[in-house]
Amino acid sequence: MKKLVFAAIFALAAAVSANAECVWSWWVGAPEENVSKDVDGCVLGFSSNVKSVNGAQVSLLWNEATKINGAQVSIAYNKAKTVRNGPQVGFVNSAESAALQFGLLCWNDGGFLPFFVFFNFDTTGFGAKK
Repeated sequence: MKKLVFAAIFALAAAVSANAECVWSWWVGAPEENVSKDVDGCVLGFSSNVKSVNGAQVSLLWNEATKINGAQVSIAYNKAKTVRNGPQVGFVNSAESAALQFGLLCWNDGGFLPFFVFFNFDTTGFGAKK
């Protein structure tokens, strides 16, 4: 829990110092305008759903996004189509292509295995070409 709070504080400090956008999300689909939003900065909340993030998406329970260029962190569940240049960290992680995943269950269609426990990775997520 301390690491999650530290990550949230770090993301908030980075967003404020870089004049980046910081979006608060109460729950999946609330507020409704966040669902179709492209965020350049950080997304914080209990549970969040945005279109894309260029930065960090840090939530307590649930994260969902189409494209992440940075980190996606929650205690419970992370879902994204692509995660580039950063990790997906949570109890359960799901992605079509994720650079790096840490958690108990990691589904990564482009990973070295489609499913693996504790970690999974896709070399194309770090800029390499297949």
